[in-house]
Amino acid sequence: MSNEILPPPFDRIPRSDQKHRTLANGETLFIQDSATTGLFYLVSGTIDLKRMTESGHSMTIHRARSGETFAEASVFSDRYHCTASAACESQLIEFTRSAIVTLLGTDIDFTRSMAARFAVQIQECRRRVELLSIRNADERILSALRDGLLLDNITSFAEIVGLAPETVYRTLKKLSDSGAITKTTRGVYKTHEE
Repeated sequence: MSNEILPPPFDRIPRSDQKHRTLANGETLFIQDSATTGLFYLVSGTIDLKRMTESGHSMTIHRARSGETFAEASVFSDRYHCTASAACESQLIEFTRSAIVTLLGTDIDFTRSMAARFAVQIQECRRRVELLSIRNADERILSALRDGLLLDNITSFAEIVGLAPETVYRTLKKLSDSGAITKTTRGVYKTHEE
């Protein structure tokens, strides 16, 4: 892994409190209910965070992309509340929980910067809840396309929007046939706002 320069505030974390890791496609980083060790910065790749419901259904709660952090709650929790696995080969840096807690308590600039990052993530999470509350599949898929959520493949997109892949395929075809969206290449669709 390269010695990239970390963005603020992570550039304040001592190297001794950083662990660089590379995950293969499909490799699990941590599992739901395992003991927490720290939070993660994704250098490259994609990490899916999935939660197993009581009924045994796996639900994607977040898809972390390059430049994002994930498992932030681990700083304040003893157990991970989800399972994290690589959706493709991914490089990441784990920051120890103790280093984060120390900086949060001693470095006001670090604390403000982390709070700002968390605020943006909360806004994104609320937008996703809003998206999932749209009952009409056509409207939900159009809204998700406008939000730029179709990044990988239709199956992943279906998980993100909370619909069966078959429903998403049918709806995309219907929207494309009606002219509401344009299919540019296989698996790539554009809205008229783009």
